[in-house]
Amino acid sequence: MKRAGFILLAMVAVSAPALARRQPPPAVIPTEETQKARDLYKTGRYSDAVLAAKAALNKNERYTPAMLVMAKSYYKLHKYEWMKKLWEMMQANGASSAEKAEIYQLLAFLEVDQKNVPGAIQLFKQAAEAKPDDAILWNNLGAQYLAAKNYTDATPVLERAAQLQPGFAKAHLNLGDAYRGVKQHEKAQEEYQKALQLFPNYADAVFNLGILYLDADKMPNMDLFAKENTAIQYFQKYKQMMGGTLPPSDPAEAYIAEAQDKIKKEEKRLERLKKQQEREAARAAKKAADDAKKAAAGGGQAPGATPAPPAPAPQPAPPAPPGAPPVLQ
Repeated sequence: MKRAGFILLAMVAVSAPALARRQPPPAVIPTEETQKARDLYKTGRYSDAVLAAKAALNKNERYTPAMLVMAKSYYKLHKYEWMKKLWEMMQANGASSAEKAEIYQLLAFLEVDQKNVPGAIQLFKQAAEAKPDDAILWNNLGAQYLAAKNYTDATPVLERAAQLQPGFAKAHLNLGDAYRGVKQHEKAQEEYQKALQLFPNYADAVFNLGILYLDADKMPNMDLFAKENTAIQYFQKYKQMMGGTLPPSDPAEAYIAEAQDKIKKEEKRLERLKKQQEREAARAAKKAADDAKKAAAGGGQAPGATPAPPAPAPQPAPPAPPGAPPVLQ
């Protein structure tokens, strides 16, 4: 018995180191190399960022944060197939939701470049769902809905972007466009003004206010002249803000001319209406005068009046009653 116990203890003592040797070493976390890659990416040194990310992956080939930096760098270098290959590797190695959101967004931008708005919407939607607290992702999704003129779906998406990041001027600008698209003009104006409060030199917000007043059927407490003149003022302010950077193809001047044309047409319409009313009043006065003359010529009977009924003809007197019968004697 003693010998058996000794053998057992000896076996345990020998097997413990052997078991330890079979276990893989803990994974290396290449934090320093990955951070270097991130820093290089931020400064626009995309090729160097790729090299730094490769150094990180040489230490841990499954490290998805390094893959993400490399994929983003390849996107900037227009090496889209390599970016997509990195995306496949990230999926196979359990990329986080936040990492997936970034890649979905890059893939969505590729669809934007190809003018594939439905494809971009689907990918931006996946990005926003993967990282629902990111205002930029919701704003980008809303911008694609605007591009598709789908103002109904754009509105709640952009409302969420503005709620997540109230200081995001672009989200307020886009939300104003969505409200304008669904004819909620007062809300649109509020959002454009919020964008200007956050960024007073936001020329796009001033331009869009001009569009709002130009295109709206009507604005509260304004006639057409006030509405179109307000549009002109915003477009002129926009031109001043843009200064020498205003390209020749900018439509502001054409929109000013459009507003001025609307004012001229309204002035002409009102002038025609005034003349029509004057003609109708003159015709009515003339008719009244003619009727009065006819009435005087007809013995006081006004033309068109119902003639008085003729007096009844005199009736013959009733015959005298017959005389009494003679009295017999």
